[in-house]
Amino acid sequence: MKYIEAEKQIKALSSKYDIDMGDGDFNIVYKGNLRTTYVHGHFRYNLHVEDDSTFSKLPFCNKLYMILSELAITPLDERVEVKKYYVKVYDSTLGYLNINIFNGKMIMSDVSENDGYKAKFTDKEIEQLKQREDIPLDWNKVILEEAE
Repeated sequence: MKYIEAEKQIKALSSKYDIDMGDGDFNIVYKGNLRTTYVHGHFRYNLHVEDDSTFSKLPFCNKLYMILSELAITPLDERVEVKKYYVKVYDSTLGYLNINIFNGKMIMSDVSENDGYKAKFTDKEIEQLKQREDIPLDWNKVILEEAE
């Protein structure tokens, strides 16, 4: 489960819930008060509820615990939403790098991903593309546009 998914599910339980991640942990905030209930942001399987009598009085506490438990068992690297980018090579609606997902060949096209072409890339994928000799781009001149 991603942090963003857990946050949406928790806020759907009650408009009085919020999340604070200022210290790297996924902290529950209820009615503006930071609770001592959190999922540790640096260790897997680490869900902390300091006072079960206070926790049990929170609205939908059982559902809240289930959401937090699912988040806690999620591997750390899978909790964060990975940003993706379009690689804009030149100023045109057809000026974006696309890679054929079947044969790996490059074409220039728009940002839509269809007909077996990929147009959105993670930072890691972009670094891999930079190493390919069959993609003759000056990577200092391309523009990375954040994908939706």
